[in-house]
This record gives sequence, structure tokens and C-alpha cells, in this order.
Amino acid sequence: MSGIEKIKQELGNLEFDSFEGVPVVRLGVVVTLYFRNGYVPAVKESIAACFRKFSEEFGGVLRGIMYKRYKKYTPQAMGLALGEITSGSNRFELAVNSAGSVYEASTYDLTVLNTRESNGDHVRSYMKMTVPWSMLDTPGGVERFQTWVQYLSEQVDAEHGYGGLSTLLPYDFDKYMPVEYELSQKYPGLEVDTLAMAHSLRLIGSIKGVNWFTIVSRTLLERLGGLDSVRRKLSSQGGIHCLEYGGGLIVRAGALPELGSATEMPKSYVAVNRVLKPLRASDPDTLQSYSEYGNGYDEERSLRWYERFDEEEPTAQSPKTIAAGETCTDTGYWFSPAQKNARRFFNAGEVMPEFKGSPWGATFWYWSGEA
Repeated sequence: MSGIEKIKQELGNLEFDSFEGVPVVRLGVVVTLYFRNGYVPAVKESIAACFRKFSEEFGGVLRGIMYKRYKKYTPQAMGLALGEITSGSNRFELAVNSAGSVYEASTYDLTVLNTRESNGDHVRSYMKMTVPWSMLDTPGGVERFQTWVQYLSEQVDAEHGYGGLSTLLPYDFDKYMPVEYELSQKYPGLEVDTLAMAHSLRLIGSIKGVNWFTIVSRTLLERLGGLDSVRRKLSSQGGIHCLEYGGGLIVRAGALPELGSATEMPKSYVAVNRVLKPLRASDPDTLQSYSEYGNGYDEERSLRWYERFDEEEPTAQSPKTIAAGETCTDTGYWFSPAQKNARRFFNAGEVMPEFKGSPWGATFWYWSGEA
């Protein structure tokens, strides 16, 4: 069963309407980015460019705009808001979405919250884009979403971020947070992201975690040996793709996002987490605000959610792998899928060669035995 079919099979458990027939819980795909210098004029111009592009592509479904207050979306209203933002010096929040009111879950949304110059480097600005999960079920839909992840990461020079399946709630979300909690307990692949703005206070020099997409700046990657080293580690594992943006690396764990289950974690997410875990915040914020009924994320439950992909590396016999440019660890035969008939004998200590221009991509050598 394909990833899309698995999502369709579970959709009845993931989306809900109110008694009045208003959509209040929806499944979407999100990308959330944290970045510096949200008050700098050049960055504000880049933010404005993101909103113009979003409106050009999705303007036909946009119905609401939040700037100082919630009102009907029009290109003119958004233009006025962007004009004030780029010419002023105040902190601002701006959102455009497809919801008819604050009580309806929006499936298309672009939101930004910036920082003041007085905040210095102690707080991060954040931007979040939401689209329906069904975009991935259209021709070129995955590539379309990925292009947006790359574009937004580039525009705001993201320090870090993540993207994947997530529960979408109304702007007036408080009473539906228990639903978000219950669904994320059942489906660990769902990103708990309703309070994404609050994490800008804690995620300074650290990441929230990993998902289908994980965005990490070069500065953070230096703590793991640098971008090239991390790329080699991740690319050697099946199904993980690494893309670059100006500020760093975008990691995609699998061809499609996964919901997972209480008994089965998405293996590719676990693999990415194994490499990037040292960058995760040691003192993360709680995922939700307080629930008097206990059906929400308190500090302890939040910590368990952050750790949900923390599986140990398999101890079973797994293929030995060496990236091109590294030294051979074992004397014997090795092969590389980067070139046909590439099985060769190497002595320990030899430098493993690279097949440049291979359609396979980066060159990795796999142990083939001593005989």
C-alpha cells in the first residue's frame, strides 16, 4: 500500500467537523521555519516576497487575513499590510489563509511573526506555511511542496525548521488542542505545531526535532562535523535525500510523509533523528498550553513526544558503508552502485575512489566480503 493510500485509509480518523458542519480539524502538510533578524529591512522585504508569491499561487482560495485583526482577504488588504510592515519598525504578525473565520480550520495558510531589534539574538522570528495533504496526491505535488520548502528557507535564511503532516486547527484553537494531543499519540508522524510561535523563545541554537523535512543551517551543522559530513551520513541510508539552500541543508526522509503508529515509527524519520539528535533542544518548551482535563501535553508528555524517534542504532549485522574520500576500514572486496561492475579489492587504509558525474549521485562503497 502506498503512502498516499495509507493516509486516505486513516483520513476518517484525522478530520472532523463541528456540530454546525464547520471544519475544525483537518490534515495538512506544514513547513515551519525559525530565523534571525526579522526586523531588518532586507529580511522584511524577503518576507513580503513570500506573501506575494503565496498569494499569486493560492489567491483563489484565500478568504481571511490576520493583521492587527481578522478580516476578509483581498489583494488590496494584503498590499496595505505589506506596505506597513516593510516601511515600519514595529513587531508584526501577519497571516493569510483559506478560513472563513477564526473558528474554521484553514488548509492554506502563510503566517509570520517577527522580532524587534531590541530582542537582539535572544528570540527567533518564525514563518509557517500550510497546504492540504491532498496536494501530495496530485501530479508533481511532492515536488511542488518541496520547491516551497526550498524557497521559503532561502528567503528567510532559515536557521532551522521542519515540515510534514500535521493537525490543522482553527485560529481559535484552544478547545481543539485535546484532539491534536490524541491524534499525535496515535500517529507519531504528525507534527504537534499549534504553538509553533512559542518555540521561538526556546529554540536558540537548537532544533525542535525531525520530520519528513528537516532544515538545518550550516552553523548548526558545524557541531556535527559540517554540512558535507552530515550529508554523507544521511545519504548513505536508503530513501533519505539531501538538498541545499543558501543557509544550509534540507533533509527529506522518504518519498512521502508518514503517519506512523503507536507500534511502528517511520524508519526514515528514526534514521534522520539518529544523526541530528545532538542538535535537539535540551530544554524544549511544552507543546501545548495547560489542559484542566489532563488530555494534553504537559512537560513530561512533551518530553516523551520529543524523544519518540530515539531508537538505538540496530546492532544486527548491517552492511558496512564507506563514503568516497574516506579510508577503507577492512581489507577485502567492496562494491558501489554508483557504477556498474564496480566490485573491487581494497586494502585497509586505502582511500575509496569517487565516480564523478554518476547518475546515482554521491559515491558510497559497501562491504562485499573477504572472498
